[in-house]
Amino acid sequence: MRMTWSLWIGVAATVLAVPLSPCYAFEAPSNFAVDFSGCVESIGVGLVSTARAQALLPAGFHLVGEGQPVTPMVTRTSRCEGITVDGERTKGGSIVQIGVVIVPPQPGAFIDTYALWYYTSDAKLAHQLRKAGIDAQHAPTIEYDYAASASVTHPFSVTVRKPGDPTLSLTGTVIPSPDPAGFFIANWWSLGAGGLVKMTTNVPSILIGGANLMLATDPDNALGKLLGGPSAGFVILQQFNTFAAAHMDVTLMP
Repeated sequence: MRMTWSLWIGVAATVLAVPLSPCYAFEAPSNFAVDFSGCVESIGVGLVSTARAQALLPAGFHLVGEGQPVTPMVTRTSRCEGITVDGERTKGGSIVQIGVVIVPPQPGAFIDTYALWYYTSDAKLAHQLRKAGIDAQHAPTIEYDYAASASVTHPFSVTVRKPGDPTLSLTGTVIPSPDPAGFFIANWWSLGAGGLVKMTTNVPSILIGGANLMLATDPDNALGKLLGGPSAGFVILQQFNTFAAAHMDVTLMP
């Protein structure tokens, strides 16, 4: 069953300038795949100044709010029991992504988002994304606090501390859903020194619940300046989702 939501409108060269760890000799950028299992996910879509968002967007991309005073921003977090990068050893980990919704550079997804910040506790995933040209941060100190219980409403919090930059927290409550809502496909895009990169995640079966969350950060950092202050809610959409499996293809675009 295909979900339809009215909301969903339709850096390798840099690494060369940084001393490399002996275990990560330079490798040419390449496509790769990631499999996720046993995941929980929060999604929040709010509004930020179109002018401030446009200033962070490379030339050639168009915000869905172009010409309007505000445009949608996405904050996504996930925690998975298993993250498998290119078929290698599986381990648990967390991811935090923040970006702005863009006009799709190509069709095929329910939503297209330009990635402004990407954090993961998985060192291998962070390394592979950076090799592909995405400015992914290895943030081993991500705190992801959620525990399933018999309660209808659950406390929820995610905190990105240093070395993550900008630091942030997401707090509130979530309500899981027991009912499958269909499948979902999302594209996240990034333009690095090596060119355009697309991250396509396909979730074959997702359970969509509710959430009441607040994003907070230092008002003087880059995220705070985008938000226009120390905190922001999500006036367009808030979800807490669960899924057993998902697959992500990271593709260097021609």
